[in-house]
Amino acid sequence: MNFFTKDRREPEAVARVVEFSDEKNDDFATQRKADAVDGRYRYSHGVAWHLSSFVLYRLIATPVAYCYCRARFRVKIRGKKNLRGLRGGYFLYGNHTQGAADAFIPSLITFPRRCDIVCGRETVSIPVIKYIVPMVGCIPLGSTVGGCLNFAEALGDSIDAGHAVTIYPEAHIWPYCNFIRNYPSGSFMYPGRLDVPAVGFTVTYRQRRFLRGMHPDITVTVGKPVYPDEYATRDELRDRIRGFMTDTVDSEGSYEYIKYKKK
Repeated sequence: MNFFTKDRREPEAVARVVEFSDEKNDDFATQRKADAVDGRYRYSHGVAWHLSSFVLYRLIATPVAYCYCRARFRVKIRGKKNLRGLRGGYFLYGNHTQGAADAFIPSLITFPRRCDIVCGRETVSIPVIKYIVPMVGCIPLGSTVGGCLNFAEALGDSIDAGHAVTIYPEAHIWPYCNFIRNYPSGSFMYPGRLDVPAVGFTVTYRQRRFLRGMHPDITVTVGKPVYPDEYATRDELRDRIRGFMTDTVDSEGSYEYIKYKKK
């Protein structure tokens, strides 16, 4: 070996370690004060609002989503053909590992169909922004009985309009998490209740070929629809979707940019 020859290979990146204590409740996203989403919160709107929503979603948000995801994460989407036979609304379920990207990726999956996203109350608690995000598809969770009833009705309205609705059952953002967390089955009641299909999608991470110390790129794998007559309970649907997610991670692999370690 010539010890005077420089090794021009880039060193392997070392994953940053983040410790967690509760897989279902720890949240590593920036925390904001959340306003109440009660019975007075308006989910339904008039013609002028819907016209503005169409313009914002189609002419601004969709191009921004595409450019952001392609430029920052070089997003690749596999399995879109699984959605071709779906004529009406349906639910999408995915793993929650990004902030802005997780808001944008569903619209790329379902394009040209509009995709709405169930979000936390924090999203509609930011001045000015809180008036815009519902126009581009955000449906905030209710915080009171009245708010929850209106939320459920808003989901039905979205499905009836032929939209896809995305839910992140893990609920909390774990940036770049490369495994599928355990999550409850509560959010899986809606497809059966509204008699529409549910589709899982999985985000996995690819290490960059060059600049290996930078954040990894994203691959999105879309599963096949699961119809209401294919399961008996919401727990069974949850297990079907989660099984697809874990199988995808196992088969595709997902680069560990951040290592999550239980305390």
